[in-house]
Amino acid sequence: MSGGLAGRGPAGRGPAGPVRGRVALVFPYVRTRTATELLFPPLGLAALAAQLRRLGVEARVFDCTFSTLDRLRDELADYSPAVVGISSMVSLTRATLRVAELVRAELPRSLLVAGGPLPTVFPERFAGHVDVVFRGEADLSFPAFCRDYLERGAARRTLLDLDLTDYDGVFTRAGGLAVETPAVHYPEQVLRTFPIPDRSDFDHAAYQTAWSEKAGLKATSLIVSLGCPYHCDFCSKPVFGNEVRRRDLDTVMAEIRQIRELGYDSLWIADDTFTLDRGHLAEFCRRISELEMTWSCLSRADRVTPEMAAMMRAAGCRRVHLGLESGSQETLDLMNKQATVEDGVNATRVYHEAGLEVAAFFIVGYPGESVSSIEKTFEMALTLPLDEVSFNVPMPLPGSRLFERLGGGDPGKDWTHENELTFVFPSDIDEHWLRERVEQTTAEFSRRLEARRG
Repeated sequence: MSGGLAGRGPAGRGPAGPVRGRVALVFPYVRTRTATELLFPPLGLAALAAQLRRLGVEARVFDCTFSTLDRLRDELADYSPAVVGISSMVSLTRATLRVAELVRAELPRSLLVAGGPLPTVFPERFAGHVDVVFRGEADLSFPAFCRDYLERGAARRTLLDLDLTDYDGVFTRAGGLAVETPAVHYPEQVLRTFPIPDRSDFDHAAYQTAWSEKAGLKATSLIVSLGCPYHCDFCSKPVFGNEVRRRDLDTVMAEIRQIRELGYDSLWIADDTFTLDRGHLAEFCRRISELEMTWSCLSRADRVTPEMAAMMRAAGCRRVHLGLESGSQETLDLMNKQATVEDGVNATRVYHEAGLEVAAFFIVGYPGESVSSIEKTFEMALTLPLDEVSFNVPMPLPGSRLFERLGGGDPGKDWTHENELTFVFPSDIDEHWLRERVEQTTAEFSRRLEARRG
């Protein structure tokens, strides 16, 4: 439920001392223990908690990752919040609505708010289950709304007393209201004033144990920049948008030092375009080198150079994840990837030769793709010096061009779908054949990797 531009009106007012009432921020994901599970605390809620506390609002993050919904019910009842905000995304639709039902039943006086990628795209999907939806980036507008709501009595009728058009990204149909204000994206100069996300409510021991068992390290996530200027057909970015904005590196380094004090020894840099700005990347590498922290990141395949890879390796980078997507140029063009097969080959080899591990994501069975194109992708995965591969079928995410190209979808649809090789749209590719070929290729990749390392 985090994202966008400075709120208008009340959002510009500074803290005025403690505010009576509490805000609960809920992340409804409960771990599944699948083989592909990678656990990271919800940074968006940590960012909102920091902003709320900066305004004098008492807030607590309820991270369900290592909990249950029954335990959440009991903890929320004990906390007795006046506002409950739920962070939602496509795969958490069902869980979000279950939490909303739970709050309605156990805390009927609490105001319910939802935010995140799916509420941003389909606010009407949630309007019947929550009182207010905050769309896009809401780092300033949601905390300001909570402060004002609590100061004015924290009852649902308070919504009628507030001028909701003062808050960016609001969508509500509660109490006969019909308010919809534009979602926004914070300019870089505003983003750089934000406090460090407040991680104090997370179960760090549980996260570190899960990572140690899976990868032999204690990793957590970090965001250095927001936004992506590319327009891949399959990508949905309703919260952070197209404009790249970078956080202040002094703040980022202070955050990394806090992360170290919490017991983590590695970072997953979750930026979509972390390596895009060479100057920013170089300064990050220079400064993190002093902190003795290993890290991994995403990288575009184009514009990778040996000098850049060597710099990252010297600064503690251990692994780079590339969205290669396909070994067929025709399919890359279908995806509007704005990169070539040769870019992917070059990036993999450059990073590998610099001593970095390289992981690659591939999409197979893209609408309009042929069997021969899919086979080119399997061949590419087996011939490049990769350390990890992942094959997925396309998921037409709401907000993506692919979603619109396939005819959109029902806003009432449950988008929860936790598998990698099942089509959710009509396809000419035989799903059983594809699953078998992925299994064969993955097994062959493992054999070749073991031989290469042995």
